[in-house]
Amino acid sequence: MTYVLYNKPYKTPADLIVHMQNKGLQINNIPDAEKLLSFINYYRFKIYLFPFLDHSTSRYHQGTVLENGIQLYRFDDELRGVLFSVIGRIEIKLRTRLDQVVTSHTNNPFWYLKDTLFMKSNLSQMNSFRSSLAAAFQQSKAEFCAHYKKYYFNDTNSNFKQLPPFWTLAELTTFGNVKTLYSSLDKSQFQGGQNSNKLNSLAHEFGATNLAQLNNWINLIRDVRNRCAHHSRVWNCNYPEPKNISPLLSIPAAHQNRLYLFVAMLHKIDKTLALSIDVKDPLLQLFNKYPAANNLKHSMGFPNSWETDQFWH
Repeated sequence: MTYVLYNKPYKTPADLIVHMQNKGLQINNIPDAEKLLSFINYYRFKIYLFPFLDHSTSRYHQGTVLENGIQLYRFDDELRGVLFSVIGRIEIKLRTRLDQVVTSHTNNPFWYLKDTLFMKSNLSQMNSFRSSLAAAFQQSKAEFCAHYKKYYFNDTNSNFKQLPPFWTLAELTTFGNVKTLYSSLDKSQFQGGQNSNKLNSLAHEFGATNLAQLNNWINLIRDVRNRCAHHSRVWNCNYPEPKNISPLLSIPAAHQNRLYLFVAMLHKIDKTLALSIDVKDPLLQLFNKYPAANNLKHSMGFPNSWETDQFWH
């Protein structure tokens, strides 16, 4: 590969408007457009215009107006808010129920420090996880942390004697920490009676068939959650298909690797946990509010009349 010097000049909002107009984009209110581009980076915004671009000519389809891109941008922004709220409710349930199930099974509130409960191949990752939590705990000025540090220690793991029970430390964990715990536990340590497994039973609470399927869902939730938290594009990205969701739908998804099946997975979790979150109606409201997004719902994997599928009732 031959590299060339990057020497493209800086373009003002006014310059960018001329650039878009030269590619066939209609801009009806120049002052408003300049104001928009002074607050939103053009290279962040222009991806919302891509669906209206003829890539063979690098010109916008006839009749495309700037408002089309603005609608998609606003839709994606509000969509992130809806998804982040739903994921937050599920995240709290994931870490709470994991602690309750494992603490009850082991009778050890410091279970996350006990190496024998985790797969040997994941112990290095677990120690990194513990170290990061230890740093967060030591730096925390929260009252519950200060109280524990003043009076207590644990004898479960000599390398992390300063750390508290997980039910205390859970308030400092990230979703990535939760993912690490679920994926690192040694399932063989949690056998129950009659060939049952405590971790599989935990997965059933979230609507998953077993721990492996729940871990698949958690990985996907973490990916979308991070996109929402970092204000990244969500609406028409490619995502891994969540396991065992497609067979539950009577109206097939328009695309298997888009957001629709993820939203259906959230609904499945919500129905099983009886959280009464309702993700369908907020999405319908967003599609009604932003026609440009509704016209492109297939790009998100949403089939026509998706809301009439019995799955959503």
